[in-house]
Amino acid sequence: MNSIIKASNILRLLALSLLVMGIDVAFAADVVITSEQKGAEVLSLGYVEFQCLKGDPKSVPNPPGTVLVNDLHFSGRFRVQFAPAFDAVSKARFKDDGALAYLRGDYSLENGKYTLNCELIDIDSGTAILKKSYSGPKEQLRLAAHQFADELVFQLFGEKGIAQTRIAYVNKRPGGKEISVMDYDGANAHQVTSNKSINLTPIFMGAKDKILYTSYAAGSPQFFQADMTATTTRQMFNSAGMNSAANYNKTDGEIIYASTMDGNSEIYRRPVAGGKSDRLTFFEGIDTSPSWSPNGYEIVFVSDRNGKPMLYVMDRDGSNLRRISFDLDYYGSPAWSPKGDRIAFVALDGGNNFNIYTVTPDGKDPVKLTSDAGSNESPSWSPDGRHLIFMSTRTGSPEIFVMGADGTEPRRLTFSGGNSMPSWSDY
Repeated sequence: MNSIIKASNILRLLALSLLVMGIDVAFAADVVITSEQKGAEVLSLGYVEFQCLKGDPKSVPNPPGTVLVNDLHFSGRFRVQFAPAFDAVSKARFKDDGALAYLRGDYSLENGKYTLNCELIDIDSGTAILKKSYSGPKEQLRLAAHQFADELVFQLFGEKGIAQTRIAYVNKRPGGKEISVMDYDGANAHQVTSNKSINLTPIFMGAKDKILYTSYAAGSPQFFQADMTATTTRQMFNSAGMNSAANYNKTDGEIIYASTMDGNSEIYRRPVAGGKSDRLTFFEGIDTSPSWSPNGYEIVFVSDRNGKPMLYVMDRDGSNLRRISFDLDYYGSPAWSPKGDRIAFVALDGGNNFNIYTVTPDGKDPVKLTSDAGSNESPSWSPDGRHLIFMSTRTGSPEIFVMGADGTEPRRLTFSGGNSMPSWSDY
C-alpha cells in the first residue's frame, strides 16, 4: 500500500509539472488518478480565501470560494486546507498536509453582474497550473464556482465533475405532489410542475433540462415530459392502463417502464421519439421498477413471481432471465450504477423499515449502506458513480439525503418535508 501511495504521489507531481510547462493535463490526468474504489487516495490542496474586489459580498447567498470548497469536499476527491493569505506559514502548513498546489481567486459584483477569476497555483514555483475567468449575471455566480470545481476534477483526475448536475424529486404540496428540481448540493430548488395533481418518479432524459415523469393530470397515470428551458410540459404518449417507473437509456434513446396495459403489471420498452412498445415480461405477478445497465444491454427489475418482490436481471429483449436476490425480504427500487459494477436497491431486513444496499450484477457481495432509524428508499446514482441520493424518514418527514457510494458521510439536502423519489441528472 505504501509503495502504491508513493508512486501515486510521484505521478501526481509529474502531472502538476506537466501542467506548469503547458503540456495538456488531460494526458497527465489519464495517467495519474483513475481509481474510484473505496480507499482511493485523496488529493490535498491549499485554499486561500477569495477576495471581493468590488461590490458587496453579502449581496450573494454564498461567496464563490465557499461554494468551490464545498464542491471539492463533496466530490470526495480532495482534502482542502484553508488560509486567509498565502505566506511562509500557510505554505508550510499546506506542504505538511501533502499539498503541491493551492487555490486562490477574486471576484467583483457590479451592476447586477459578476466577474470571477480562479487559479490553481504551484506552491513552490508560484506558477498558475490552471486559470479560469468567468462573467455573467450575478445570480449565476454560484454556477461559475461549480464550473471551476468541475474543471479541477477533470484536469486533475481526467473525469467529469458533478458540481453542475441537478436533482429532480417529488415535493408534497397543497393539492397534490409536484416535481421540483435543485442543484446537486440542495441549492436553487424550484418547482417544475404546478398541476395540483399527483406527479411521481421523475427521471432526466439525458439533458439536465428535460424530465420524464408519471402524472395523474390526465386521469390515469401517463408519462409527461417537462422542458425546463421552455417551461412547458406535454404528454409523451397515451397508453391504456397504469404506466409508471420509467427509466431512460441515453445510448439509444429508449425507455423501459412498467404498465398494466395488458392487464398485469409488466415491463415494456419503447423509443422516446415514437414507435410501438415491446413487452418484455410475460409472467403472472407484478413486474415493475426496471433500470437499464449503463451499456443498455441488460435490465434489472423487481418481480414477485416467486411470492415476494425480488430482483431479476434480463437482456434488453427479455431473454436470459435470472434472479439475483435471495436472502433479504421485500426488495425494491433497483438502480444500476453508471460504472456497471454495482446495483443499488432497497430491502426490508428484519424490521418495518427499508434500507439501502448495493450488490454486484450477479447478486454477489451485498453491502448494506444505511442503518438509521426510519426508512431509506429510492436510491439514485450520481453520474460519476461515487455518490447515491435517496429519500429518508430518519428526521421524521421524508427528506432527500446524499451519501458516498460506500454509505459514508450522509448529508441532508432538503428541509421542507414531504420530499421523495429523487433522481440524479447526467453531466
